[in-house]
Amino acid sequence: MPEMKYCEYFNVNEEYWPCIDESAINSGAKWDTTYPHETFITLLKTTEMMLGGGTNRSIWIHGAYGTGKSQCAFALKRLLEVSEDEVRAYWNKYEPLKKEPVLLEKIVGHKNQGILTAYRYASGSITTPQQLFYAIQESIKNALETNNIEYKGENSLKESVISWLEDPINADMIDKLLQQPKWMSAFSQSSAEQIINALKKSSDVSSLMTNIFDLAAERGITALNLTSDSLRNWILDIIHKNNIKIVFIWDEFSDYFRKNSDSLGEFQKLVSICQEAPFYLMIVTHPLSSLIQKYASVNDKTNPWTVVQQRFDKVEITLPDNIAFDLIGHAFDVKEAARANWAAMTDDLNSSVTAARSAVIKSASIKSESIIRDILPLHPMAALVLKNIASAFQSNQRSMFDFIKTPKDLDVKAFQWFIQNTSPVSERPLLTVDMLWNFFYENGLFL
Repeated sequence: MPEMKYCEYFNVNEEYWPCIDESAINSGAKWDTTYPHETFITLLKTTEMMLGGGTNRSIWIHGAYGTGKSQCAFALKRLLEVSEDEVRAYWNKYEPLKKEPVLLEKIVGHKNQGILTAYRYASGSITTPQQLFYAIQESIKNALETNNIEYKGENSLKESVISWLEDPINADMIDKLLQQPKWMSAFSQSSAEQIINALKKSSDVSSLMTNIFDLAAERGITALNLTSDSLRNWILDIIHKNNIKIVFIWDEFSDYFRKNSDSLGEFQKLVSICQEAPFYLMIVTHPLSSLIQKYASVNDKTNPWTVVQQRFDKVEITLPDNIAFDLIGHAFDVKEAARANWAAMTDDLNSSVTAARSAVIKSASIKSESIIRDILPLHPMAALVLKNIASAFQSNQRSMFDFIKTPKDLDVKAFQWFIQNTSPVSERPLLTVDMLWNFFYENGLFL
């Protein structure tokens, strides 16, 4: 009988995403596979308290590399968006959530009262207050359109439009555009001056603002004169007119603080909106200790970094060793035709790591020996090192999840390369700690 490689017994689940980013979300990454470990449930409880008015602060999600912060933020986003039936199905899927029935009902109650969820990923391009304002407005506007919310704050935005049109250069451009047949038929006004007068005198400018936005979108005019005050007024207008709460989740926000450490005042103004209306700017960053090093030794309660932190309730996401092992096991899909043979093989492999298995179970507080069996052919000690290595070296590009998911056809000897080239009867049938070297060092980031 020919020797069977590991890949003939099982595959890595195609729905197993090494990290959650825009690409993963757009490709259909699942949110309901997020295991509700202790710190995720803390995040849910803190969110419920925020939505219920138990605090007048937003939430700051932070944690070490590879702990699943983005996964938790994405799952929270979807929980606030999906139907009540989907929320209840997720709750009934996991034992830790079944123990939180009161929390479930409170979250469902908040959802029924109306929540608009906006989402944004990465902040490295934001280097000025204006860019911050535009990014927030764009994301909220997209969420309004996606959710078919009719009123999009046209009345409050008109002040920014008026300010922009009052610049003679901009007015001259609009005057010329209004002479084109398409815009002549769309607008009842024939000049920028007439548009300004209509905006100032009319109480209902929805139709006119829609025409202006259509023109601006087609001509690539993005330079409306937004300020923190006008953006604030727009957000408040949307909340009050639509009778909704807005939760804005901004993942990978660390770069914003690094690039804007000298201009945090405008950011503070936006975060403080939650003190007067239910607008919550929830940010996701790396560990707090890694941010704004220039303020690390400053204890003055008035310094910008201290004031910014006071605007948030902080939730640290951690990934316990036992949950990390469980997630690895869930990534492996055993082929039905090979299930019986694989069960026999894992018996043999499991018996060869008795001492290591016992040590890792104790160290990682693992309650069931089956969790160790499910991660084979990954050696228990290798799995323990794998879970912690990305955090130790502070890399968000090489993590436990990347090691498992990296395709076999890349010139990197990660897990999928191993199962393509190794069998249960090979001379070295287990992926051991020394085999992590190639991925994390020779072809990794830690040279």
